[in-house]
Amino acid sequence: MRIVSVAPVVPFDGIPHAGGQYYLLHLRALADDGHEVTLVAPDSDDNRAARARSTVTATIVLVPLPAPRRGLRRLTALDERQQRRFFPVRPVRRVRRAFAQSAEVRALFAAADAVEFQWTQMGWFARWVGAPARRLVFAHDVMLQSAERFLAAAGSRWSPRGLVARVRLATVRRDERRVYTDVGTVLVFSAKDAAVVHRAARSAAPVRVVRPPLAEPAAPGAASVAASAVATATGGGTVLFVGAFDRSVNADAALWTLREIAPRVHRRHPGARFVFAGANPTDEMRREAELVPDTVTVTGRVDSLEEYYADAALVLIPLRSGAGVKFKTVDAMVRGIPVVSTSIGVEGIVDDVLSAFAVADDAAGLADGVCAALDDPAGARRQARAVQPAAAAEFSVERFRRTLADVYAPASDES
Repeated sequence: MRIVSVAPVVPFDGIPHAGGQYYLLHLRALADDGHEVTLVAPDSDDNRAARARSTVTATIVLVPLPAPRRGLRRLTALDERQQRRFFPVRPVRRVRRAFAQSAEVRALFAAADAVEFQWTQMGWFARWVGAPARRLVFAHDVMLQSAERFLAAAGSRWSPRGLVARVRLATVRRDERRVYTDVGTVLVFSAKDAAVVHRAARSAAPVRVVRPPLAEPAAPGAASVAASAVATATGGGTVLFVGAFDRSVNADAALWTLREIAPRVHRRHPGARFVFAGANPTDEMRREAELVPDTVTVTGRVDSLEEYYADAALVLIPLRSGAGVKFKTVDAMVRGIPVVSTSIGVEGIVDDVLSAFAVADDAAGLADGVCAALDDPAGARRQARAVQPAAAAEFSVERFRRTLADVYAPASDES
C-alpha cells in the first residue's frame, strides 16, 4: 500500500521519548511488510536534524512553516505555548496554516491508499483526506482522560488553574470528538484507552488495540539479578525513574519523589540511591538533587538506558497525571525488574496476569513499596521474574507485527 504517515516528529535511533521510539519501530514494521511509506512532518530545526540521522525506509517530506515576523519570535513562542495549553488536540496555528496551504500535502493525500496520523493532534488534518483512502489515527494518549485529571487536580473551580482546566477540558471534548469522527479507525495501546476513545467520540468508533513492541531488550532479567545482589549486600540499592522531563507529568513526578518519597525511603534505607535518567531535567529538579548529591543522580539525556536498568534494584513510576500506556512500566517488566507505581503508572498494563510489585497513590504508600523491595530484594526479584514471561508475550515484537499487518490488510478496507 501507499501509506502517508503524518506526525509531529521525524524518528531516529536514540530519539529521547517513548512515543518517538514506538513510531520508529512502527515505520520499520510497515517497510518490512512491503508498504511504500511517505512521512510528512512540520519543518523545524529538530526535524531537519532528525531527517539527517533517520534510518527509516520512507520518503520524508517536511512542510515549510511560515517564519515569525522579525522581532516577534518571543511573542510567537509565547502565543504557541498558550495555544498548546488551551487547545492541546489541535496543532498550533502556524502548522495548521502551513498544511492547509501545501499543494504537496494535498497531492500526497489524494494519491495515498491510506493516511495515518501519529498522535491525536495530527488527526486534525484527517478531514482533508478524500475517498477511497483509509484514514487512521494512532492515539498515543487519549487526551480526554488527561484533561479530566488536570481538572480534578486543579483545586477550586474559580482559581486561575481551575479556570484553565475547565477551558482545556471543554476544548479537548470538542476537538477530540471531531478527530475521532473524521477517521475510519482509531488505534490505541490498551483496552482501557479503547473505552476512553468510545467515551470521547460519544459513539462506538472503530477502535483497534495495538500493543507496542517493547519486549526486546538484551538478556531481560539479568540486570535485576545483579542489582538485587548489590542491594542485599549494601542495604541500599538503586531506585530508577526514567522519563523525558520536559513533559510536565514526568517533571511533577520527579519533584514529588525528591521532596516527599525519597526522604521517607532514606529514613529507613539511608544507602538507597535515586537515579532520574532522561532528557531535559528541569532546573528545579537539579536544584533539589544538589541538596542531596550523595543519594540522588540526575543524568540528563543518555545514549542508552541499559546501564541504568542494569544497576536498578527497582523501577519507580510515581506519575500523578497523564494518560495512556506508560512504556517505562512495560520496559521494566520485560526486563524482570520490580516495579513500584501509582495506579496511573500501571493502567492499561496490570490485569489478572501482569502485576507490579507494589501500587500506591500517596507518597507514604510508594515509599513503603520501595522500602519493601529494598528490604527483600530477592523476593522482589522473584515476583518480577514471575511476571516477565507474560509481559514479554503481551508486548512482543511478533504480536505487534501481526496486529499491524492485520490493520493494513486489504480485507480490512474501510472504503
